[in-house]
Amino acid sequence: MARAAGSSFRFLIVGAGRSGTSLLTALLDQHSQLEVGFEVGSIAYLRGRELDDEPDRLFEQRSSAFLDCCLQSAAASDAALWGNKVTTEQLAGLNKHNLYHVPPLNVLDAFFNGTLAGLKVIYLLRDGRACVQSKLSRTPQGLEQACDNWRYAVEVYEFLQTRPQTLFLRFEELVADPQRELARVLDFLDLSFEPGIVSPDSTMHPGMPPAYRRAGIDPARGRDIDVDHPCVPLIRDALQRAGYA
Repeated sequence: MARAAGSSFRFLIVGAGRSGTSLLTALLDQHSQLEVGFEVGSIAYLRGRELDDEPDRLFEQRSSAFLDCCLQSAAASDAALWGNKVTTEQLAGLNKHNLYHVPPLNVLDAFFNGTLAGLKVIYLLRDGRACVQSKLSRTPQGLEQACDNWRYAVEVYEFLQTRPQTLFLRFEELVADPQRELARVLDFLDLSFEPGIVSPDSTMHPGMPPAYRRAGIDPARGRDIDVDHPCVPLIRDALQRAGYA
């Protein structure tokens, strides 16, 4: 993060798709001192959609382009602190580097402790049974792909347990008590809590996909878990490692 010295780019929100990262981003973006991007540069650069792959330096190419995009967005913002949110599915785009390299690069270490060294990370985890079910209902993913994606999210979660300057939240706790969990996040960012960030309007944020917008936060979403979902045999070990079984 040497290039980020003096930048307002201070934090990254990470979590599996359909784990509540858009909700968390929308709520934090209401804070007077914050601006939070909705996946700025993640498809273009982490997934490489707007890059011609350079196999010899693919990780460096993608991670540097993503960091530069974040720094530019932060520089254009008037907020005291700028952050971004990405999904673990987008982050997995960096793993393509290892198709061309033996021995493989430890992509998570290189990204979080190299490219983003010094940056604060907020990781949001959701019960895999609910997360996979949501993926199946909201995206074109099949069961095996949705399960593989959630298992990778647990790998990222486990890696980040070893990293300083990282805060962990669970979707179930966020929707059950949003004020408490947001106060934890803001304390982590050295900011004071502002009650206005938790309101029915906050969850109608225009940055959220229209299908995700709804008035208010429904705590029942954190309890709506099918314990016999067909995904369970495919993710049982990851559920146990993440503390959900």
